[in-house]
Amino acid sequence: MQEIRLGTGATVGVGRTGSGPAVLLLGGLGMPSVVWEISGLTGQLAAAGFEVIALTARGIPPASAPPAPYSVDDLAADAAAVLDELDLTSDVIIIGYSLGAFTAQALLRERPGNFRAAVFIAGLNPSPLVEIVDNMELELIEATGTLPTSVSTFELLMTTLPTPLLQDHAAVPGWHAIFADDTNRWTSLDGLKGQLTASRDWTRDKRTHLDLLSRVGIPSLSIAFEHDLFFPPTGERDAAALIPNCEHIVVPHAAHGGLSTHGAEPVKRIVEFCSAVEAAR
Repeated sequence: MQEIRLGTGATVGVGRTGSGPAVLLLGGLGMPSVVWEISGLTGQLAAAGFEVIALTARGIPPASAPPAPYSVDDLAADAAAVLDELDLTSDVIIIGYSLGAFTAQALLRERPGNFRAAVFIAGLNPSPLVEIVDNMELELIEATGTLPTSVSTFELLMTTLPTPLLQDHAAVPGWHAIFADDTNRWTSLDGLKGQLTASRDWTRDKRTHLDLLSRVGIPSLSIAFEHDLFFPPTGERDAAALIPNCEHIVVPHAAHGGLSTHGAEPVKRIVEFCSAVEAAR
C-alpha cells in the first residue's frame, strides 16, 4: 500500500490493484481496506478489467490522524486530493460504504465532473441510531479519555452481525475475538474521535443531504442489507428513489456488516453494475 502525503495535511493509504478504468473504494467508519479484499470485491473488479483504488482514510492505519474533529467534507477533500495526485480527474466510478457513502455524496457535489457512476452501500439514509451510538462513544471518550474495547466490541457485534449469527452460540465467540482485536484499528484516539464526529454531524443534518440526492446525475446503485440497524432497507429504498437513474437492491439475511458476512451477492451486483457502466460508454 502506498502512503500519500496530501496538501490537506493528512497522509492516507492507497492500494492499487488491476488496470483499466478507475474504481475508487471509500470504506466505512474504522474500516481497513482489507475488508474489500476479503469480500472478494477488489479481486473481482480487477478481473473484470478495472483498476481498483482503495483509500484508507485519515485515522486508520497506515493513514495519519490529524487532530480531531473531522467532517465529511474533510474526508472528501482527502479523497479528491488523492484523485488529483493519481491524475484521475474524470470517468471514475465511486463506491462508498456507510461513512464512505457520505464521503461519496460530498465528492459528487463538489466535483461531479470526476465521476461517471456511483455505488452507495448502506449509507444514504442513516437511522437515528447512528447519531445515538456516535454520541455514546464520543461522550465515553470525553469522560474517560478512551473507548473501552468491551464497548466498541459489543457495538460491532450488535450492528455488524444479523440476528441468526448473534443467536449462534458457536459463532459469537469467533466474531467477538475478531472485533476485540482492535490494537491496530485506529492510528490514534484522534482518528476515532475524528471519524465519529464526521459521522455524527452528517447524520444530524441528514434532511439536507436527502434533499440533495436528486442532483446526483450519474447512473447509481444503492445496496441495503435486510437487517441493518444503522441503515434500514426501507429508508435506503426511499432515499435511492430520490436519485434519478438509481437501481436499488436489498441483500437478504445480512446486517450492517453484510459485505463481510454475506459478500457474494453485493460483490456480484457491484461488478455487474460497473461492467454495464463500462459497456455503455
